[in-house]
Amino acid sequence: MTGLKEVEVVSTGVYLPGNPIPFDELESVLGKFEQAPPAVKRMEGKLRSLAKGLIGVESVYYAIDPQTGRFTENNTTMAAKAIRQALDRAGLAAGEVDCLLYGNALPDMQTPPTSTLIQEELGIEKCAEMELHSNCSAISKLLQIAQDSIRLGRYRNVVVAYSQMSSVYLRASYYNQEKVGTESFLLRWFLSDAASAIVLKARDKVEQGLKLEFVDNQSIGGKKKPGMWLNLGTRNFDLPEAYRTGDHHFCQDYRTTNDIGPACFYEAFERLIDRSGLQYADVDHVLATLPSKKLWEYGKLTFDQKYGVTADKWFGNADKLGYAGASSVIIALDEALKSGRFKRGQRLSAVVFESSKWMIGGFIIKYV
Repeated sequence: MTGLKEVEVVSTGVYLPGNPIPFDELESVLGKFEQAPPAVKRMEGKLRSLAKGLIGVESVYYAIDPQTGRFTENNTTMAAKAIRQALDRAGLAAGEVDCLLYGNALPDMQTPPTSTLIQEELGIEKCAEMELHSNCSAISKLLQIAQDSIRLGRYRNVVVAYSQMSSVYLRASYYNQEKVGTESFLLRWFLSDAASAIVLKARDKVEQGLKLEFVDNQSIGGKKKPGMWLNLGTRNFDLPEAYRTGDHHFCQDYRTTNDIGPACFYEAFERLIDRSGLQYADVDHVLATLPSKKLWEYGKLTFDQKYGVTADKWFGNADKLGYAGASSVIIALDEALKSGRFKRGQRLSAVVFESSKWMIGGFIIKYV
C-alpha cells in the first residue's frame, strides 16, 4: 500500500414503490383502527388534523397493492432495484462490486442476513458483505465503514444501500388494536417505504466529481431512555404473549423527539464541522431529512442565527416523499444532484439523528 486512498461518490440510486399516496388517503391502504379503545380513537381523530400541519408530509410510498392489500416488494427486492440503478449510472457491472454494505431497521429474515439475499438477487457470486441494524443513523455508520475500508485499500468498488419496509408494521391488521396508543399511530402519518444506494470508488486522488471528505458518528443516549422502540426480540420472543401485550408494536415518543431532537441535530452538526477541520462558512448545503415541519422551520431559523448558515442552504424532501429512515438521506442527495442544486466547488453537509437511542452522525461531500 503506497498511501491512503481518496473516496469518490460515483453515483446514487433510488427506488420508491408504487404511486405516491396523499396524506389524507393513508388509511385507505393501511386500514383503520376500528377495534382501538374509544378514547384512543377519539384522540386519533383530534391529532390527525393537527399532525398534518405539524409533520407536514404531503405523501408517502408503500410497497402494498392498494386493491389486494398484498405486499409487492420486500427489503431485498427494493434494495436490489436501487443498487442496479446506481450501478448503471456508475457504468459498473454487479460482478465488479467488492463489498456490499447494507442497513435496515427490520430485516427480511432473522437469518440469513438480508445483505446476502441482496447479493443473490443481484447475481453476485462472491463479494464481501456486511449488514447493519439501525434506522436514521445507518447511512453515516455505513459510510464510515466504507470510507475507512476504501482509504486503507481493502476494497475498490463499494456499494452502500439501505431499505425500509415501514408498511409491514403500519398496517392495521398488524396491531393488537386493543393495546394501541398514541405512540403507535403517529408513525403511520409520515413513515414510508423506499430504498436507496450509493456507489463509492477508490481513487489515488479525486480530481473531478464528488469526494467523500469526512464521516462522523456518535451515540449520545447512554443516559437517556429510548425515543423509539420495537420491543420484539430475544428478550421478548414469546410471540403470542408479545401480541397480547402489544409489545410487537413500533412506537415513538414523538413529543420527546421534538423536544430533544433540535439539540441532537445541533450537536451533530457542530461535531461534524469541528472534527472535519472545516468552518461553518465552508458549508454550502445542509441536507436535513426531518419528518417534522416544526423541527424543519425551527432548525433553519436556529442555523441562521447560531452558525450563519442561511435558510436557503437547507435542503430535504421528506415532506414530498415521506420519511424512510436512512434511505431518505440518499434520496435527498440524489435529488440535489439531479436538480443541479449541488454544484461544482460546493460542499454539502448531511446531518442525521436517530431517536431510538439518540445517535447522531453525518457526512461531508465536496463537489470537486
